Amino acid sequence: MAHTKAKSTTKLGRDSQSKRLGIKIFGGSLVKCGQIIIRQRGTKFFPGENVRRGNDDTLYAIANGIVAFKKIGYRMFNGNSKTKQVVSVKIQSPKPKVQNKDQAAKNTEFNQKQKIEAEMKEAKNRNTKSKIISEEQPPTKSMPTKKEEKK
Repeated sequence: MAHTKAKSTTKLGRDSQSKRLGIKIFGGSLVKCGQIIIRQRGTKFFPGENVRRGNDDTLYAIANGIVAFKKIGYRMFNGNSKTKQVVSVKIQSPKPKVQNKDQAAKNTEFNQKQKIEAEMKEAKNRNTKSKIISEEQPPTKSMPTKKEEKK
């Protein structure tokens, strides 16, 4: 039996696909909770504040904020000093929206109109009169009867 296959076969062509490793979100960029910051094999970068390490050494954010990279010096067990790169996410506090007095008044009026419309729709669905409908509609005159018409 032959040890090599017949013609038109090749021993090449078994290269694996690239794993797309590296930094996905750079320093100073905004990151959302759960987003991957770095894909790596081994721990070239270490997790810092608000960052966790996955099973495949992937670093991901556990809070919304801004990515920050820094180098930290440390001593190994034999006394040698070494530096390691740490990735952290600084939480960014949301800024309160400032409104003008006119804008705030318009918003409250708009909200009140929406509430009134919603209550009117509910009343129509229930076939009952709501407080607002009874207040807004003027009393209607009843149709005159035949006796009243003759007078």
